[in-house]
Amino acid sequence: MGMQNSCPLPRWDYRDDNYKYYGNSPRSIELDHFGDWLAIFMNCSQEIKYNGSLVKCLSTADSFIYVSIRPSYSASAEYFAPSCGFLAMTPWGGPEMLVSMNASYLDVNAFEGLSYLDVIKVMREGFALQFPFPGNNIRECLAWWSTSDFVNKGTKHRTLRILTVDFDFWWCVAGQFTSANRVTSFLLRIISVTLAAAMLVLKFIHVLRRYILVPLAVFAFLAHRYWKTRITIDAVERFLRMQQMLVTTRYAYTDIIAVTGHFREKLGQGGYGSVYKGVLLPGGVPIAVKMLGSSSCNGEDFINEVATIGKIHHVNVVRLVGFCSEETVRALIYEFMPRGSLDRYIFSSEKSFSWDKLNEIALGIARGINYLHQGCDMQIVHFDIKPHNILLDSNFIPKVADFGLAKLFPSQGITASCH
Repeated sequence: MGMQNSCPLPRWDYRDDNYKYYGNSPRSIELDHFGDWLAIFMNCSQEIKYNGSLVKCLSTADSFIYVSIRPSYSASAEYFAPSCGFLAMTPWGGPEMLVSMNASYLDVNAFEGLSYLDVIKVMREGFALQFPFPGNNIRECLAWWSTSDFVNKGTKHRTLRILTVDFDFWWCVAGQFTSANRVTSFLLRIISVTLAAAMLVLKFIHVLRRYILVPLAVFAFLAHRYWKTRITIDAVERFLRMQQMLVTTRYAYTDIIAVTGHFREKLGQGGYGSVYKGVLLPGGVPIAVKMLGSSSCNGEDFINEVATIGKIHHVNVVRLVGFCSEETVRALIYEFMPRGSLDRYIFSSEKSFSWDKLNEIALGIARGINYLHQGCDMQIVHFDIKPHNILLDSNFIPKVADFGLAKLFPSQGITASCH
């Protein structure tokens, strides 16, 4: 191409089939594998709607010259319009040009609309050649591999580059040794393809695990949790529907919020959940609302407590006033015990009882346990008697509480009726 010519064409024509230096056969010089873009000049008999650039300075009234930049693997005869013929073709640019212009070798339309002046500017700078390497330039492959073009590209392009970049890298590594001998070159090509295939499989496994298996596992876990929750809810609802004779009242969750004043006064906290003070209207009756935590309430404890003390009326057993069961919300409403639990007194150095009072409290607890064992047709075994589960009213009368672990055993019949 004439350097002083303002409207040049290539001085000689490059074609794949007659360029003895290009290809996989032994050679002394070749085009750079990652920069073999071609500037294709076409002579058309009429103007066409074409992605290339019209060369106005070479065109006439009945001859229109176009130039287009294409990668070598897509520069075929099918690419030309019917009214166009091949005029000339020459290598164009190199890897550095691709990086500087943010283009990809995989994108055949990377240089659509590039003007003739821009094409000539790159042509004047020459094109990239590579010589046989003695095997010590693998760092060049690594340098190219590390500057893969991911910036300002679409998701489809980036995904394709991620999947193919290892093939390109190992192919480049194998290409460094092509001057050695045919056997070595062949073996290196096989090794490079094997390594690239292994990397592709590992990437596929990673994508499969991260974007398919992990979401499926999370979905299965959530579905299992939901299924178990629904089973618990259904079991509780079936029990409550069967217990039509319950003396206790069922409250809505909105009622629980109202009687506790939006859970304003907290009385205590335990592994079962939290206890709040409330007031029932009308009458202003003080109550204690035990909100069962989701981790501690599996439905069985809730059913046990409602079933065991729902029909019990004894001076030494805490009275269940009502309950709430809405979806996963569980609450038990008891009569309020202003003195709290027994452990606050017997383990305190400041608050202590006389021996007569301790004896009176012990007898009251014994009466409550005896009533549970013999006062109903269904024997009730508490299984968790301890100071923390003994509550005291304003007169320090003890009452057995917390029947979450209690079990019912038939004695004379199958209906739990207490007297």
